[in-house]
Amino acid sequence: MDPSSAPGPGPQRRPSRARRIVRRLGRGAAKLALVGVAAFAGGFAAFVMTLPALPQSEPMAEGIVVLTGGDDRIDAALRLLADKHAGRLLISGLHSATGRAALKAQHPAGAEAFACCVDLGWAARDTPGNATEIARWTRAHGYRSLIVVTASYHMPRALLELDAQLGDVTLIPYPVTPEVLARPDAWRDPETVKLFAGEYMKYVAAQARIGGDKLLRMAGL
Repeated sequence: MDPSSAPGPGPQRRPSRARRIVRRLGRGAAKLALVGVAAFAGGFAAFVMTLPALPQSEPMAEGIVVLTGGDDRIDAALRLLADKHAGRLLISGLHSATGRAALKAQHPAGAEAFACCVDLGWAARDTPGNATEIARWTRAHGYRSLIVVTASYHMPRALLELDAQLGDVTLIPYPVTPEVLARPDAWRDPETVKLFAGEYMKYVAAQARIGGDKLLRMAGL
């Protein structure tokens, strides 16, 4: 058989329309994923870089509130109260088994304050619950300004939740840096990064929820 007369390769078959759509969708999804990762990384970096620092001068307010989660937070709040930076303190989010006697034993320097000027809250189970408990206490006392004590990484979400319920009250952050995060090599610890990333995700979720609630109220729903 003459090679020149042999049939050549047939026309190349184009992918079906369905396959082309799937490929385009796959490329689009990959781009969206990259954009999402970049947005998360950028937002996370901004979140960490803008965490509130201790005020340059000791703040003054009508009341102090501390969101539980570490003895260092309660110690800082009791010191502010003892130094007369406010007239009364609420410790919000206590475990139901933690009573006044146990707190006095754990914080002996604040024994005098516990006898006169410290209120205890056991109702809150999370940060929105803290905000509800604190809002009730604030309104009951008619306070217009609060010093808010909690961990530095938790402060943005705490202020967000409190502002949603107490928009007409001045909130003064007094962040406490846990000892484990104060170390120079803290950022080399994967657990530290995990802690901050988890808190950032909770903060973003709180923003979305509170923003959605505001839109519904504006729409009269």
